[in-house]
Amino acid sequence: MHAAREPAVASTPAPEAADFAKWFPGLPLSCTACVAPRWRVLCFPSAGSAEDMFTSKECLAVQAPGRMMRGREAPFTRAADLAAALLPVVASRLSDGVPYVVIGHSVGTWVAYELLAAAAAAGLPAPRAAWLSAMPAPDLPPAERPWRAQRGLSEAEFMEECRGWDVNEVVFTPALWPTYQSLMRADFTLFDEYEFRGAGSPPFSFPITVFHGDGDRRITEAHVRGWARFTTGAFACRRMRGHHLWPLQRSEKAAWLQAVVDEMAALASGPGVA
Repeated sequence: MHAAREPAVASTPAPEAADFAKWFPGLPLSCTACVAPRWRVLCFPSAGSAEDMFTSKECLAVQAPGRMMRGREAPFTRAADLAAALLPVVASRLSDGVPYVVIGHSVGTWVAYELLAAAAAAGLPAPRAAWLSAMPAPDLPPAERPWRAQRGLSEAEFMEECRGWDVNEVVFTPALWPTYQSLMRADFTLFDEYEFRGAGSPPFSFPITVFHGDGDRRITEAHVRGWARFTTGAFACRRMRGHHLWPLQRSEKAAWLQAVVDEMAALASGPGVA
C-alpha cells in the first residue's frame, strides 16, 4: 500500500547544510549529534508540536515549517507536499548504509507514511522498523474518521475540537492562542483533508509496531490495528497509559520510548547491523 518501487538510484546528493539544519535543528541544539551513528532515528511529531518532542533522544526529528525557528514560514497543509519537500533533504542520510528506523505520533504517522512511500518510489532503502502511534491507518475513509474537520468550525468550536485531542489548556490562553490557532488549523488540515493514494500498492516489508493510549478520546485500538494492512513483516499493537498526547507526559513518554528502545535492541542483535 505504498508507491511502486522503481530501480534504485545510483547516488543521492547531500543537501545544503543550511537546509538540513532548518529541517533538523535538534541535533546541534541538544548536542546529540554523532559522527558515526549505528542507527538513524527519523521522527515525526504530532500536530502543533515541534522537533523538541524527540530531539533530546538523539533523533533526526523533523522540524516542519510554521513552528519554532521556522515560525515565519507557511506551514504545509498536505502531507504529500510536506514529504516531497523533506525527501531531498534527508535522502542522503537514508541511503548511506546506516540503518534507520522511523517513529511517528498522531498526524506524524501519516507524514511518515508519505515520506516512506516517496522514498520507496525513489528507490531508497526501507527502514528496519517503524513505530507508529495514536493515529488510524491512512486508508481509513473520511466518513469513518473519528473527528470533526476544522474547516468551517468557528474559533470556539475549533478550540473544543482541539481539547478532544487532549491539547494542553495552556495553548488556549490569550498569550498563546493567537499564535497556535493558525498553526493548529494548518496541521489539522493535514489529516482532515488527507487523500490516501496508495490503494493497490504493495505493503511495506519492515516490521511495524503501533501504540494506542488507554485514555485517548479520539483514536481506538481498532483504529491503530489498521496499520497491519501496511506490512508483510511483523506487526504488534501495544497499549499505553495516557491520553492522545502521552509523549508530552513525562512518565508515559518514558515508557513509550523504552518500548521502542527495547525493540531496537532486539533488531540490533539480529543480522545486518554492525
